[in-house]
Amino acid sequence: MAKKSTKTNAHKTTVHATKSNYGIVKVTAFWGIIISGFVGIVLFIIKCLVRLGIISGAGKTVGSVIGVFNLIANLALFVSVFLAAYAHSKTKGKTFKILFWIFALFALLAILGFNILEMV
Repeated sequence: MAKKSTKTNAHKTTVHATKSNYGIVKVTAFWGIIISGFVGIVLFIIKCLVRLGIISGAGKTVGSVIGVFNLIANLALFVSVFLAAYAHSKTKGKTFKILFWIFALFALLAILGFNILEMV
């Protein structure tokens, strides 16, 4: 008896890097907003407690705590914006990539600089 052979055509699927980066961008944007919102609520509560006089006598400490929370919120949002801009710059020419890295560095230094000054 002859063997029955079946041939199947294997289809190649190509996954582009931008598609996977888009998933990362969505996740970081979601968590950036969640972290920023949570930090905003904590900062609101701390500032209300300070205004009501419940937290007093520790002005420098409260200022440092607020500065740290602001830094966390800004960095979380920076990561999501950075990944989206990086995915976009990869599709552009060399000039866009250079501009991206220069201004990403400036933005990060601005976030760190402003928050460090607020903590002091």
